[in-house]
Amino acid sequence: MLKSSEKGLGEVQQLLNELECKVKAIEDKYKEKVDGKIQGKFRTGSGKPGEVIVKIAVEEKSGMIITGTRGQGKFRRTVMGSVSDYIVHHAHVPVLVCRQEKDLKA
Repeated sequence: MLKSSEKGLGEVQQLLNELECKVKAIEDKYKEKVDGKIQGKFRTGSGKPGEVIVKIAVEEKSGMIITGTRGQGKFRRTVMGSVSDYIVHHAHVPVLVCRQEKDLKA
């Protein structure tokens, strides 16, 4: 019989394995989209997204960060913060923020 702590560890490991599979699928999807058109690396990290992106840009000695925005609006961005806003204000390299195509039509 498994103790509850042993069972919990098994469940955590299963969740981590599932997460790894999802990350790999996302990586494959984006590698296929760029298909050698741009040079770059696919990196993952844990923590607050903006902080992790800026940290990885430093580690990789990146020349630029390109990120998207979901167009949350001023109020929501002010209250909740924004990954792209954080990157713009904390990165030590140029940052290009791209809006979604649907936002450009409005």
